[in-house]
Amino acid sequence: MRQTDPARHGSLGRLGNPLPLAIFVLLVAPALPAWSDAPATTRLTVWGYVRGTAFEQPRGVAFDPVDGAIYVSNTGAHTIEVFSKLGRPLGRFVHRASRPTGEAVDGRPTALAFDASGHLLVVDQLAPYVDVLDRRLRPVTRLAIPAGHPAALAVARDGTIYVGTSTEASRVYRFRRDYTPDGSWGEEGSGPGYLQDVSALAVLGDSAIAVACERTDLGVQIFGLDGAYRRGFGTHEVGDGNFSLPSGLFATADGRLWVLDEIRRTLQLFDAGGALMAVVTGSGTARGGFEHPSALAGDGRGSLAVADRGIGRVQVFDIHDPHEGGVSAQQQP
Repeated sequence: MRQTDPARHGSLGRLGNPLPLAIFVLLVAPALPAWSDAPATTRLTVWGYVRGTAFEQPRGVAFDPVDGAIYVSNTGAHTIEVFSKLGRPLGRFVHRASRPTGEAVDGRPTALAFDASGHLLVVDQLAPYVDVLDRRLRPVTRLAIPAGHPAALAVARDGTIYVGTSTEASRVYRFRRDYTPDGSWGEEGSGPGYLQDVSALAVLGDSAIAVACERTDLGVQIFGLDGAYRRGFGTHEVGDGNFSLPSGLFATADGRLWVLDEIRRTLQLFDAGGALMAVVTGSGTARGGFEHPSALAGDGRGSLAVADRGIGRVQVFDIHDPHEGGVSAQQQP
């Protein structure tokens, strides 16, 4: 991992030089008027590491469970960039990927997730493995993926790591919290119970996992942790509750599921049975708007982050229970 900002920062030892570089942060209060009853309101917008810039095709975002710092895969710039929970820049690092030939190149990081040990898991478009990094973004180990290409990540409360793959070998690989392989499941196909180009994962409690795929008949499917198909919902038809390209999932502690759609420019909320509860939608660069929302993460404390590769920004939303007015929050592993 090559550091572009070598100054040491903070008690966690991140590398970066937060001053004089200042993030262009827009703190906004209410969402657009049309969203007065929406389950999510925009709290923070991060446009880029340096004032006046935007991210280049960001395709990954994650919250540090310790201090709420926001990690962003700035894919087009080959970097992983770190911001405080208030949007202040803390560090910026070039992610290096090892090609099958052994050559190390500047990577294209995408999906991010923190595991139970506090390490950052990184998927890279140019790497056939998942990187495991410490909080200074130094290499710890790698998760080898036998077939397909890593595309999606999820971590269970017991520390189990799940990796979804794309291309012609779409499967879900399981790793124990000590990073040893623990099997895989999935069969290529488009019908119910099959996988084709996994795009997002979310663990539902202690017994199920939600899998979003780009090219299956059902956009979101629910499997047991052993891979047994249970149900699915959302087709490619028009209308709310359906999907075109589900690009992110986040599950709350009570089993509700947020689903981000890159093409429909929506963030939809479903109950534990798959029934639609609410929709957040809007196009354009105004606060709360989407162009190509490409990644979704939750902090377990009532916030969602949406990376938008079309606009080049990350928005942080406060999420609310549309029925009770409370906050739904995912339990952290």
